[in-house]
Amino acid sequence: YESRKDFTVHCRDTLEALYSKDELKSASSSIEIIVVSDGSTDDTESIVRSYADEVMRADPSNCLRLVKLSRNCGKGAAVREGMARSCGLLVLMVDADGATEFGSGLKRVLEEMKNVFVQNRPSPIANGESSNNGPPICAVFGSRAHMEEESTASRSVVRTFLMRAFHFFVKCLCSANVRDTQCGFKLFTREAASVLSYNLHLRRWAFDTELVVIMERMGWPIAEVPVTWHEVGGSKIDESKLALALNSLGMLRDMICVRACYTLRLWSLSAPDDSDISAR
Repeated sequence: YESRKDFTVHCRDTLEALYSKDELKSASSSIEIIVVSDGSTDDTESIVRSYADEVMRADPSNCLRLVKLSRNCGKGAAVREGMARSCGLLVLMVDADGATEFGSGLKRVLEEMKNVFVQNRPSPIANGESSNNGPPICAVFGSRAHMEEESTASRSVVRTFLMRAFHFFVKCLCSANVRDTQCGFKLFTREAASVLSYNLHLRRWAFDTELVVIMERMGWPIAEVPVTWHEVGGSKIDESKLALALNSLGMLRDMICVRACYTLRLWSLSAPDDSDISAR
């Protein structure tokens, strides 16, 4: 949302990291970048279109697409739309501000995805064949949990209290297995991305917690790996003490809603069929 200052530099770094990896060079045509504009009112969208043309001229195998939301719907809604429109076997969700170092982060989540594939390899059945022909459905989350002690030392008392309170309620209401639900660097398999985007309800900042709830309810593994992350100015969240408290209460409300709706079966989980996918 209105990320013109971040886009060009971050997208160039992203492309350089993608095409510098040996395992991706031979399959470069299968790499796509989807930029979702969450109702931006500045010139973000025109910058994205111009850069997409530049990328295509440099290498026709590149794919950079702009998805435009007609109004500001929230980060969760934007991520849902981008994941639903993606075509790759692996889907990486990345914040536009470049807060997570892309090159090293990509290497770590891909390596961990390979480990998850090995650990969750389908078990053989009586005749020696696999009980499932496809790879496991899973996700790998970039995590800043290793930086928590350092960040606590540099934050105000109010921000530290809100951070710890948020983590407490995530453990109580969503999951005690994921240490950092909010880092904007997450890798999903194709099937996971399809089901998550089809079932996601939360449209604002707490949507990551619903992703975790859906994954765990489906019995799909989530792995975490540490990533290099730095604070980026120009946050879309108002950082005044009152605003932080109100935003935190809003996220708590959303987490309670998720817990209640899935527990009471007001929300159910299902997989998209071919007509739903083609319509998107």
